Amino acid sequence: MRARLLALLAATAALVPPAAAQTDSRPALHIGVQANPALFDPAHAFSNVAWRVNHNIFDTLIAIDFDANFALVPGLATEWKRVDSRTLDVTLREGVRFHNGDLLTTDDVVFTFGPERMAAEGAPLWGQTRPFLGNLESVQATGPRTVRFVSRGPDALLEQRLAMFPSQIVNRRAYLAAPDFQAWGRAAIGTGPYKVADARDNDYVQLAAHDAYWRGRPTARSVRFSVAPEVAGRINGLKTGRFQIVTDLPYDQLAEVSGQPDLEVAGGPILNNRVLVFDQKNPVLKDPRVRRALGLAIDRQLIVETLWGNRVPVPHGNQFPAFGPLYLADWPEPAYDPEAARALLKAAGYAGQAIEFRVLNNYYANEVSTAQALVEMWKAVGLNVVLQMKENWTQVLEQTPSRGIRNWSNTMAYPDPVGLAWRLYGIRGPVQGGYKEWTNAEFNALGAVLETSVDTAERQKTWRRMLEISEQEDPVATVLHQFAIFYGKRRDVQWKAAPVEYMDLRPAALSFR
Repeated sequence: MRARLLALLAATAALVPPAAAQTDSRPALHIGVQANPALFDPAHAFSNVAWRVNHNIFDTLIAIDFDANFALVPGLATEWKRVDSRTLDVTLREGVRFHNGDLLTTDDVVFTFGPERMAAEGAPLWGQTRPFLGNLESVQATGPRTVRFVSRGPDALLEQRLAMFPSQIVNRRAYLAAPDFQAWGRAAIGTGPYKVADARDNDYVQLAAHDAYWRGRPTARSVRFSVAPEVAGRINGLKTGRFQIVTDLPYDQLAEVSGQPDLEVAGGPILNNRVLVFDQKNPVLKDPRVRRALGLAIDRQLIVETLWGNRVPVPHGNQFPAFGPLYLADWPEPAYDPEAARALLKAAGYAGQAIEFRVLNNYYANEVSTAQALVEMWKAVGLNVVLQMKENWTQVLEQTPSRGIRNWSNTMAYPDPVGLAWRLYGIRGPVQGGYKEWTNAEFNALGAVLETSVDTAERQKTWRRMLEISEQEDPVATVLHQFAIFYGKRRDVQWKAAPVEYMDLRPAALSFR
């Protein structure tokens, strides 16, 4: 272990001239987090824990400007052009360097999306990437700086797919040189503003500035994400100066931070909805009337008011205004109607059978307190929901006959229903493909239209019918409220939280007084 660590440190040091390291006056940023990813391949895990670290190690061909209504802007590609409804040509930026000094080439781009990494069944990232890139047929270099992407059918969202997870570009040479995927994942090489320097499981991830970054020299010489699982530990670390930023603060702790003269709160609602997922195969929940009753018994406004201080809204179904022309503004918020819930339970012949509700210990902010409130609301209409505390996601997702309800959150991967409901609940998504909780033939047929049609009116009509099925007729889940991430930070750290799970620490987003 000692020899391996010394070798890693020596390799890292070799990338920075000794004189520069000794005279570097930039601050070292220290962030307190509830957990860190185990691996740093950008397509390995879709989670807030992985995103906030990996977003600073890698770049995409096309980027998103969240301050300009999610406009697509140049990233590693300087331009892109539609050839037809299935084909997109991109032109790579010249002079971009990876963390190991290699220049970005078309070979790296083709490899990133290729069969050795993700595009063939059995590849390390096959399962994770299918909900996002399953419609991608081929990626080929067409010139020294140009790459062509071709989808299997018409795809109105091909540009969006290249702007988000899991389309970050990796270094081909470093990937192939690693002895296995695990080794690659622990020392992954990208083009982002920071590179992996060191990591210790359940302790920290240390990133070092990539001074050859194509968008300019990073403003911090290093970034450390240190694990502090308890909220109190993160806040204490912020007060004492150990941390300059801390993540995932519950609403009831915000005053503790904002009351300090040198501290302030950042963040707010993100493009993520908190939901409850129902297992269709559960003996009680196989009747959709019971699932509808579970949703109607929830007073969401009371949860938002008491646990979130009205800082998050109840959305109009599982969608966001960022969908643009596909956003159905007339779709109603989930109804609260206890009498209707009781009537549905009576019609279904529900006789008090226990329904298991699996919960983690505040993986999501306010998770336990929300779950306890939900159990009481369900009890008020005659539902016997039993809270089951689990230690990890493996236990939550374990496929047993008793599996009934679970907590989840749904992130908008790109601003379209395909980037939210279809990727999560569709035929290639985790609910149907991995967890085997629900399926609906009409929903799946409509999803194929939603994914391939380029006609806006047809897509709007299709999306409305998909909402009717998945939220009203045969509910797969029920929306609770839009989620939020609140951060505590020192006032001398100039950083604006984006409305997504990841933390952007690029030069334009981070500065110090």
